[in-house]
Amino acid sequence: MSTGNLASPRRTAFAAALLVALAFALGFAEFVLIGITPAVAEGLGEPLTLVGDLVGYYALACAVATPVVALATARADRFKVMAALLAVFCVGNLLTLFADDYALLLVSRMLPAATSGTLLALALTYVPDIVAKERVAAVLGLVLAGFSVSSVVGVPIGTALADMLGWKAAYACVFALGLAVSAALLPALPRGSSAHAAGAAPTLRSQLRLLGDARVLGAAAMILVGAASTYVFYTYLAPVLADVVGLDAPGASLVLLLFGAACVGSNLLSGWVAGRFGLRALPVVFAVHAALLALLAASLPAGVVGIANILAVGLLMYVMNSTVQMLFQDVARADYPSALTFSASLHPMAFNAGIALGSFAGGLVVNAGGLLATGPTGAVLALAAAALALMLVRMTAHRNAEGPVDASRVSEAAANELE
Repeated sequence: MSTGNLASPRRTAFAAALLVALAFALGFAEFVLIGITPAVAEGLGEPLTLVGDLVGYYALACAVATPVVALATARADRFKVMAALLAVFCVGNLLTLFADDYALLLVSRMLPAATSGTLLALALTYVPDIVAKERVAAVLGLVLAGFSVSSVVGVPIGTALADMLGWKAAYACVFALGLAVSAALLPALPRGSSAHAAGAAPTLRSQLRLLGDARVLGAAAMILVGAASTYVFYTYLAPVLADVVGLDAPGASLVLLLFGAACVGSNLLSGWVAGRFGLRALPVVFAVHAALLALLAASLPAGVVGIANILAVGLLMYVMNSTVQMLFQDVARADYPSALTFSASLHPMAFNAGIALGSFAGGLVVNAGGLLATGPTGAVLALAAAALALMLVRMTAHRNAEGPVDASRVSEAAANELE
């Protein structure tokens, strides 16, 4: 770890705070559409489900681009990669302000989508370079939380702006935040590429070996299906609140704010679950999540009971995050030391693939069975995630039974990657 690039502890803390702000800006750009889908559909004169699919297209572009960009830029100067991706992110958000038809809106959202996952992964790799060793874990958690916390403030603010000034006002806020964070962050970051463990060069072959590990593939599949289980419903939360629960615009904005607060609680709960129980808690978490999603079909027409059910879903939404991020990093450090940055990209890749799957499935379900069908469909996916979590628990237990990881094993893994 090197902190020599930063002049003082105060500047170090400022840089760490800006990484959290960047994660928030990335999440804001992605999730703001969830709260303004009806306004965008009305403004463009397009069907609600077609606009809702943009959530999926954004997530799919992020999921596909994240590993590709991370692998392609592994040998490039990290700071220059960060600067270039931030420029593309801002340009895409600016272009959205000129979108008066669906095609241009789609193109404008794909530009930031293609950069988002890699920017988040790069932010995670900067943390050990700018904070003391004993604070790395805490700051990593804050950066990951910053992404999801965007739904606490970003989505309700976007909804309020759209109600008052039109849907483009929400994206004007997205652009302004991204530009401000970029301008402040770049001068605060250390220059140069990140250090690589044990001298292992980040070749394409050495990084792709990570994807041959069954634990990594199992965790990625679980993240994908787990995220999809929520986003089948969450993508259409705004119309559900208006058309099923019967809330007016201020009431819907309040529930979106409360849902975001539940997501903050979910992130806090995630860290506690990871430290106390680890992977063995996830099958239970997903099973409870499935039950809550299934109950939505009956609870939503009941008003307050339905809102409580929605908030309970939000409370479990991110519980898996800390556990799976630790798993990816531990596996990479032990067996694939040159793939640390690539491993950091797997969570946003898999989660965004799950968002895409969930939002597309949600559109099909809404068209076929209406808004109330989204909850039970999500429940089926959550049960699949529970099954994958159980398989992952057994897989890692078997691997751990083979023996503890020591320094010689890490050195051997690094040597193998150089062959």
